[in-house]
Amino acid sequence: MSFVLRKILKSSASAAPGKVAMTIYPDILRVVNDRCQKKIIITGTNGKTTTNNLLTHILTREYPSVLSNLRGANMPQGLVSAFLHDRKKEYDWGVFEVDEGSFERVTEHLKPDYVLVTNFFRDQLDRYGEIEKAFQDILESLESLDTTLILNADDPLVSNFRKLHKRNIYYGVTQNQYSSCQQGIVESRFCPACSSYLDYDYYNYGQLGGYQCPDCGFSNPDYDYQITEINYQDHQYHYQFKNKNQNMQDITFAYEGIYNAYNCCAALSTALEVGLPLDKVAHSIEEFEYHLGRMENFQFPGKIVKIALVKNPIGLSETISSIFLDEREKSMLFVLNDNPADGKDVSWIWDAEVEKMNNIKNINHIYCSGRRAEDIALRLKYAGVPVELVEVDDKMDNAIEKLLNEDVEIAYLLPTYTAVFQARELVLARLEGSGKKMSHIREYLKNLKFPGR
Repeated sequence: MSFVLRKILKSSASAAPGKVAMTIYPDILRVVNDRCQKKIIITGTNGKTTTNNLLTHILTREYPSVLSNLRGANMPQGLVSAFLHDRKKEYDWGVFEVDEGSFERVTEHLKPDYVLVTNFFRDQLDRYGEIEKAFQDILESLESLDTTLILNADDPLVSNFRKLHKRNIYYGVTQNQYSSCQQGIVESRFCPACSSYLDYDYYNYGQLGGYQCPDCGFSNPDYDYQITEINYQDHQYHYQFKNKNQNMQDITFAYEGIYNAYNCCAALSTALEVGLPLDKVAHSIEEFEYHLGRMENFQFPGKIVKIALVKNPIGLSETISSIFLDEREKSMLFVLNDNPADGKDVSWIWDAEVEKMNNIKNINHIYCSGRRAEDIALRLKYAGVPVELVEVDDKMDNAIEKLLNEDVEIAYLLPTYTAVFQARELVLARLEGSGKKMSHIREYLKNLKFPGR
């Protein structure tokens, strides 16, 4: 079915086969549930795809059969498509990232042994509404599930799931050299228990940090697993990780961003909770290579091209913060789309801390492309970025060609969701040096459909 759909639709068909299958057999997710001996669902706003890929990478080192939706298609049809691509009678583990808005529909049929919740940030307000709604929808779905919750202790909304009185496991990142006492973008300023204003000792990013309510005492729960120290060296992060038995482990993770410290800690915590040994898990993490445009590197002659998905205010702000640490000579390309899977409302770029761009050193050029190229260029102008650095080209393939021709040490490509796979195809085609393939990909992009996230 996947093969036929790929040929007919001229797309990767990451969700389309599942959509067809669910039309024919609406209860097919029950089949997936029955064939997986153990199941993990990962949900939340940011970090689902990275954490899912990292955790699956760890588990496949220890178990022969793991089913997962690794390409980020996280609605019900995406989970079904992953099954159709890899049909087996039995799996040791099913590991699935699930879109916040699809959590209830998925868990009607697929009953997880573990639910990992990353964070709640504003994302696609035209689709999700405010973050409190996403929290409430997942909360109501969890009430009837017999499951273990693995919760980000540093997000007040996530840690508020403690009131469900499940078996709760908490992970987090303690105060470190990259923590701040200054309030940046904080999505949830109020205590989820009593609605009073939360006091913070420090922020790691967004509303993630050390908090307490002066009125009711709501605060970070005690960590079962934690990253206690972060150092950035040679363009990668070095973490000091501590488990619930107080055992310490040094871990090197090749992907930048404080948000990746949380993704790494989440995957580590889950892997240890299901019984894997710390030394093997740490080794698996250090071997991890990512191929889905989340801080993904491509080595070109004379330069590195790095693709980093940006899709909401927190994600864009933290990506800019990560680029700030990189003092190499660089150029950048923003690709802003407003397709349905991106969210039609692009006003979120005005909530991101784009002003941080002025602190980044050694920028040669900033290109703006995509369906809303002029919008991101305008945002840069109002952020105070010198206009002579900025060039608008709404044709993404042209903009990528210009970026790749820049004489710099590193080129950053920052696409929104529906542009990320297109951008990877174009970069790979240029890397392979195939003009014919480049022409084929341009035709492919014209026909590409987005069946949903």
